[in-house]
Amino acid sequence: MMTRLAISLVLLVALALATGCAPGVQRMADPSAGDFYTEEEYQKLSKDQREAYCGALLAEYRAMEDCVTQTAADLDKESRAIGDLTGELESLNPRLMALKSEVEGLEAEIAYFEGLPRVYTVKKGDFLYKISEMEPIYADPLKWKRIWRANKDEIEGFNDPNLIYPDWQLTIPRDWPYSYTVKEGESLWQIARYWEVYGEGKLWSQIYEANKETIKDPNLIRPGWVLTIPR
Repeated sequence: MMTRLAISLVLLVALALATGCAPGVQRMADPSAGDFYTEEEYQKLSKDQREAYCGALLAEYRAMEDCVTQTAADLDKESRAIGDLTGELESLNPRLMALKSEVEGLEAEIAYFEGLPRVYTVKKGDFLYKISEMEPIYADPLKWKRIWRANKDEIEGFNDPNLIYPDWQLTIPRDWPYSYTVKEGESLWQIARYWEVYGEGKLWSQIYEANKETIKDPNLIRPGWVLTIPR
């Protein structure tokens, strides 16, 4: 579009220079505003009017040339910037692919853990050590006590962890508790030692500090108290 306009301006300049004197016209065309004389008007221009008009056309043509030159420079600059960004994106692709793979792995892991059973139906020959060892449960036989702690107050006669019967529905805790209900005979050291709490008895003071309003003597806690477990 700009090139065609520039060509038109050149032709108008050439026509203006090639045309002789003619009577003047009243209005003044302004090429800088896109206002040009018609061919009929141009033929009626006086010599001075034609010279002024030709000068205005030439000035507009040169302005258009400058605009085209600047636009070409800007386009070149933007093209180089796009090239730089494209190169940067290409260099980031391996990292992006690695992150995508990592996210997919985490999503698969989350889906796996969300799909693990939260209730287990006892079968003939089962015992807590064996149940805890199962892959979908904890895959660790030494964690059987958490199943015991989660169920011993709900099932009659379950004070003996080796005495369970087929078809019993056992709760399988999955979360890292933010609270804990004290059982008979427990101490803060013992609670902190549970693997699902802290796994270390020496961290009992954290539980004490978080529950000072309830616990007046750290050596004296009562069954039924619900203690906050700081994380």
